[in-house]
Amino acid sequence: MSRPHLDLHLHTTRSDGKYDPDVVIRRCAAARLDVIALTDHDLTQELEVGERTIDGHRLRLIGAAEISGMHEGREQHLLVYFPGEVPTSFRAFCREQCQERARRYAAAVERLGLEDLELPDQEAVEGHRSVTRMHLARDLVAKGHVIGVRDAFARMLSDRHGLVPPLSLSFEEAIRVARAAGGLTSWAHPPLPLVEAWVAGFAAAGLQGLEAFRPMVSSDERRRYRRLAQRHGLWLTGGSDWHGWGDDGDLGLFRVEARDVGDFLDALHAA
Repeated sequence: MSRPHLDLHLHTTRSDGKYDPDVVIRRCAAARLDVIALTDHDLTQELEVGERTIDGHRLRLIGAAEISGMHEGREQHLLVYFPGEVPTSFRAFCREQCQERARRYAAAVERLGLEDLELPDQEAVEGHRSVTRMHLARDLVAKGHVIGVRDAFARMLSDRHGLVPPLSLSFEEAIRVARAAGGLTSWAHPPLPLVEAWVAGFAAAGLQGLEAFRPMVSSDERRRYRRLAQRHGLWLTGGSDWHGWGDDGDLGLFRVEARDVGDFLDALHAA
């Protein structure tokens, strides 16, 4: 594998993605990605991690999740990666987070006061599937209450409306839990102004990386991420944050070069 291509941020139907995990993996193989991570919200995948060959293409799946936490009243997301199988303790933590998600979702439906909206199913209530605001937004669209997903967030679902209860987990506590379980941590799609304001505190809590390589991030912005990472002893990661709801053929169009995230890969290998 002379120049491996990676995508370390992908979603499936286990949270708010469009396709089942097996389908996503097959699409990644068809796109000739070499290393991938399924990072569903507050949930780790059940698929066996490691290398597999699909239609003649060798692909490595990394155990991972995207954990949500609050900091100064704003929700932030933490990518957590494991060098091998995800520990049982972290799976149990994720299940608790998903159960909380289901309770928050049900409370939001009650606060909206629209009788035709769906409540979380039993799988979500038991913490085996992650329900998100995106699910609620799509239900609002399907029932004709809003004209689109953006309209749902603008009119009802953003934090300023207060209809969706806030998370109880802090972002710094999410970092500590992930590190205690042996996970490698990276701040998902972090806005540069917030990185400049908060990264020192997060690094002190155990944050190890910044997700700098993402679609629509300019080369100048990437340089700024790199400078901040170097200043605080962090590595860089990258991924598409692909959910599958746009163009079906766009998976694999964005890819990360191994050389750009070499420090992260070295740490993953060393762990």
